[in-house]
Amino acid sequence: MKYQEVVAKKVLIRTFGCQMNVYDSQVAAGLLEREGFEVLQDSAEVEPDPAGCLSGGADIVIMNTCSVRDHAEQRVWGRLGRLGKEKKERPELIIALMGCMVEEHREKLFKRFPYLDLILGTRNISELPALVRRIQATRERVSRISRDGISIEYSEFTKRDSPYHAWLPIMTGCDKECTFCIVPKTRGREVSMPAEDVIREAKRLVADGVKWITLLGQNVNSYGAKERGVAGTDPGDVSLRTPDAVPLAGAQNVSFPQLLELLCAIDGLERLSFTTSHPGDATEELFQVIAKNPKISRRFHLPLQSGSDKILRRMKRLHTFADYKARVDRLRELVPGISVTTDIIVGFPGETEEDYLATKRAIEEIWFDSAFIYKYSVRPGTPAERLTDDVPFETKSRRNNELLAIQRSVTKAKNLERVGREVSGFVEARAPKGEQSFVARTDFDGRVIFACEKDLIGEFVRLTLDSVSHETFHGTLVPRGDA
Repeated sequence: MKYQEVVAKKVLIRTFGCQMNVYDSQVAAGLLEREGFEVLQDSAEVEPDPAGCLSGGADIVIMNTCSVRDHAEQRVWGRLGRLGKEKKERPELIIALMGCMVEEHREKLFKRFPYLDLILGTRNISELPALVRRIQATRERVSRISRDGISIEYSEFTKRDSPYHAWLPIMTGCDKECTFCIVPKTRGREVSMPAEDVIREAKRLVADGVKWITLLGQNVNSYGAKERGVAGTDPGDVSLRTPDAVPLAGAQNVSFPQLLELLCAIDGLERLSFTTSHPGDATEELFQVIAKNPKISRRFHLPLQSGSDKILRRMKRLHTFADYKARVDRLRELVPGISVTTDIIVGFPGETEEDYLATKRAIEEIWFDSAFIYKYSVRPGTPAERLTDDVPFETKSRRNNELLAIQRSVTKAKNLERVGREVSGFVEARAPKGEQSFVARTDFDGRVIFACEKDLIGEFVRLTLDSVSHETFHGTLVPRGDA
């Protein structure tokens, strides 16, 4: 039987990791549905069905994977083992992996999991439907991993979770070479989408009803740097700066701040956010653009990783704590009330108690609105793999728990400061409890529950923050005539 004749079947996509993976899964789902598959898109947090089958009754299971931390990989390994047992009972089940774990481990995956049918690289998503059809017809294993090109697919068939919000990748990869990070290996060097393509896609999304766009990139604020001939951040030049490098011949001279301004000019686009940034590319020009454009989100995620200059050097972060704090101070000066969030790694090789205490002081001094705090785990293939992982697990756990407790206290205090203020909110959905209650997302990325008789999903509203509990605000809708 030719694979073109195979009847379409049910596909379950489980997504692990960052927003870029979420976007890739949405593209994959849309392409599969266009070819007649029924997609049962799901998150990795959803429990299996009562019978314990991870497939959830699907004929094809695709896991879109993440390699940033060991914990993320272990979850996939465990699920692959369970799917292998399920395949013994259902030999026709097709199991596929896509995403960063495929880029990291490649064909070794077939040796470890002989029942795996398909491994798909981040640059090959457009081939997914045809490859699934081929496997259905021939039952042969397929590997498709390209080493060149950009791992971004713009598609009108993308299956978004919301008709009003969209992810929009603008660059991929990273040239920074932080010693703990697997991204340069799994996503490659930095490549930016041409500005005209980004603008065209943004306008298409807005014409389709989207009101809020989130720009994505592993190092989003270095957008266009390579194409403009701007070298990577010099370790000796970490001052706040406005890039003024002469572009390479034929290169497109659009910086990230300039791209933000072009996008803000699109009629119908009401909110613009972005993630994730590197301190070396957090410039005065960028802060000025944020300050003068109310469409841009009032949340800025800026990973610090450590408060110790010694550890920052070992991580090859190319900045000191003082440099980082100067950037945050300047941003807060220009954009009062902006939410600043961060990432912290504890227990990096060589981290002494003194280094840890420097990170503790940094959290207490900067007062982040929230922070993702993780215990260091060795990532194979990273420069830090050559360093001795000399901080005992018990010490990592103690430090991690202490920092989490401090941050919870800071976040609570920061949220209490916001009570009584009037804010802008995007109504995302009905609240889990209450037929006339809704959930809105503020411009500083806070979650607000409020009551309203009218269905306002997809609308921007003004809300007064009345109280906060467990990082969720409760608010009151401001009548439009009084806004």
